[in-house]
Amino acid sequence: MKRTIRRFGSASLAMTALYIASGCYTFAPVQGTPSVGADIRATVTDEEALRLGRQTGELARSVEGRLVGVTDDSVVVSVVTFRAQSAVSGSRQLRQSLVIPRSGLEELAIRELSAWRSGVLGVLAASGVAMVINQVVTGGSNEENPDNGLPTGALIPIFRVPIGR
Repeated sequence: MKRTIRRFGSASLAMTALYIASGCYTFAPVQGTPSVGADIRATVTDEEALRLGRQTGELARSVEGRLVGVTDDSVVVSVVTFRAQSAVSGSRQLRQSLVIPRSGLEELAIRELSAWRSGVLGVLAASGVAMVINQVVTGGSNEENPDNGLPTGALIPIFRVPIGR
C-alpha cells in the first residue's frame, strides 16, 4: 500500500513539475530592432490590433512570428496562419506577412533560451531516470524483505499463461 501511494505521489509530482517547466524559451523585451530572421513577439496598440484582425481574422494585441523585414517606419512579421500534419512530408504550414507600422508598436520582444527553465527541465529528466533505475534495477524499497524472498529487482508477472496444459 505504501509503495502504491509513493509511486502515485512520485508520478503526480513529476507530471506537475513537467507542466510547470514545459517551456524552455521565453520572450525578452529588446531595445531597438532585432535582426531579420529572429523569432519575435510584437505587442501592438488597440487600433493596430483591430487593423491586423481584419487581415488575419484573429483579434489579438500580441503577434508572434519571424521578423522578415525592417524599415524606418515599419516592421514586417511572418506569422503562421494554418498548420497541418502530413504523413508524407511532416508538418506543413501557411504563413502570412504582416506590415506593422512603428506607430502601432508598443513593444518588441525576442525569443531566447531560458537557462533557468532549461536547467529545471534537465534536473527533472535526471530525477525521472533516477526513479526508474531505483524502481527497476534495485527493487526500489528500503523495507527489510520487500520481495518476499525473491532476488532483488525480480519482476513478478501480472498474469500467467500456462503452457502445456
